[in-house]
Order: sequence, then C-alpha cells, then structure tokens
Amino acid sequence: MPFFFLVPLWILSIIAGAILLLFARLRFLSAYIFLASTIGIVSAFLVSLAVLALAAKIFAGTSFAWVALLAYLLGIALGGAGGILVGVILARALNRRIWPGSH
Repeated sequence: MPFFFLVPLWILSIIAGAILLLFARLRFLSAYIFLASTIGIVSAFLVSLAVLALAAKIFAGTSFAWVALLAYLLGIALGGAGGILVGVILARALNRRIWPGSH
C-alpha cells in the first residue's frame, strides 16, 4: 500500500533530475536525484518484501500476526534509507569521475 505513494514521488524525482540536466550549474545534482531515488525505491521494495515474507512465516496463525505489518513498514523505511545512502555514494563517485576536480 505505501508504494502507491512512493512510486509517484519517485516519478517526480526522475522528472526533477531530468530537468536539472538542462542546467549546466545544477547538472551534477541530477546524478544524486536519479541514483538515490531509484536505488532507494528498489531497495525499499526488496527489503520490505523479504521482511514481510519472513515475518509472515514466523508469525502466521498467531495472535502476533500484526507484527508482520510493522515489519513490512519498517522494511520499507530501512530499505529506502539504505538505498538512498548507496545511491548518494554512487552518485558522488560518478560525479568525481565525470568532473574531476570540480567537486
């Protein structure tokens, strides 16, 4: 369910990154926006899916089945944060490779 909100935000960030490519001074920011948002949403999806599957196996049929929902939401947050961090690190390396000495 939260991905119905996250995917439109991801699309907006891709559009914003594409617009930033048009401005020479801000072009380096597009790598951050593209990579951080894309890797963030993919990792949020994969981590939340893995956590939900694991929590469903552990808590299925018990009175603690609601823990699977909490684990799913926590997986989205942790996967997204980790993916954004990896995206920022990759964008920084990419920008240093493309524009050595400018950043």
